[in-house]
Amino acid sequence: MSAGSVRAGELMLRVVGTVLVVLAAMELTLIECYLVPLRVGSVPLPVSVPLAVVGNVLAARLAARAGGIPALAAVPAVLWLATVLVLAVPRAEGDLVVPGTLTGLVFLFAGSVAGAFGVATALTRSRRPAPDRPAPDRSAPVTRG
Repeated sequence: MSAGSVRAGELMLRVVGTVLVVLAAMELTLIECYLVPLRVGSVPLPVSVPLAVVGNVLAARLAARAGGIPALAAVPAVLWLATVLVLAVPRAEGDLVVPGTLTGLVFLFAGSVAGAFGVATALTRSRRPAPDRPAPDRSAPVTRG
């Protein structure tokens, strides 16, 4: 195999992996949104909040890892926020998926913060030295000649 075909195969794998991560994140976003108004009797059951927190952090980290570019971590977070905001606006027919209740507001806030945290950690993890290269020894005195 030539080096070009290996690079093309690796690029294709990264693109497909990133697309799959983003699609899974969007599916999770829709499930979370439809779980916001979940109730048991008259008691709200906020299962969407922990799903949004864990899902947004993991989706951001997975997107950065799958694509090999840390900035790709922002894609699932931005799409999550856009989807939630669209579903939080009542339709002309009066349908509303994400209501403005306490659960809905905590869902929006916690999911946004978790998405930002996931992006930030993905970006800062990329600045650490690679595992196969040891970190430079900073304890040795610097000699100047």
